[in-house]
Amino acid sequence: MVKGCGNKCIKYFFWLINLLFFVLGAVIVGLSIWMLVDKNSLTTVASTVKVDLSQVLNQVNIQQINTFLYVALVIGGALLILGFFGCCGSCCESVCAISIYFILVLILFVIEVVAIVLYFVKKTELQQGLTTIWRDELVSKYNNNQQIHQALDQLQSSLQCCGASGCSDYMVYGAFPTSCQCATLSQQGCATLFWNAFQTNLIYVAFVGIIVLFVEALAMIFSCIIINAVKAKRNEA
Repeated sequence: MVKGCGNKCIKYFFWLINLLFFVLGAVIVGLSIWMLVDKNSLTTVASTVKVDLSQVLNQVNIQQINTFLYVALVIGGALLILGFFGCCGSCCESVCAISIYFILVLILFVIEVVAIVLYFVKKTELQQGLTTIWRDELVSKYNNNQQIHQALDQLQSSLQCCGASGCSDYMVYGAFPTSCQCATLSQQGCATLFWNAFQTNLIYVAFVGIIVLFVEALAMIFSCIIINAVKAKRNEA
């Protein structure tokens, strides 16, 4: 066991936080898989906690729910892996496990910082890139790919948007689909809609991002302290 009251407190606090991450990740992964496999699971949960979700379910479609569940599955999986290495590393005082934990958190930290810098430096290019990708990879394949066809129809009907930047995106291929419901060629594009929604809620995204970066920085500092404490104990032995 590491020596020093401070090192022990950090070790136990580090273990507790990562145990919470592990449990939270396991719960998110389990619920996400359950809801993806069993389509009636959401209704079952709602009836168990006595919550009426009928109005909410009437406003969303299966594709939107599945997209949310896949995102939750990825987030839960990341928490599960980080929590596993964090708990094992601190409990067993394994330098290898804690080092892997540090590397994983560092990779996430760097990716997030790079994404933030790119957003502020190349905001216009990112918006144009989103529109171009949407037009080239989705709109252009609307008539040839059944999965893209169905996904875009559901998205455009529920969000009342069309193409990447508007109905004119489809005119190159003959006519816009009925899911666009374009009375004129001025309906908002889906890529534009997503970008504007992101911009509108940027303050909330920034707040969450700051908290995430702070927690990750704290986790890396604690992991370094524990690694140094374990190495110091082994050198004395």
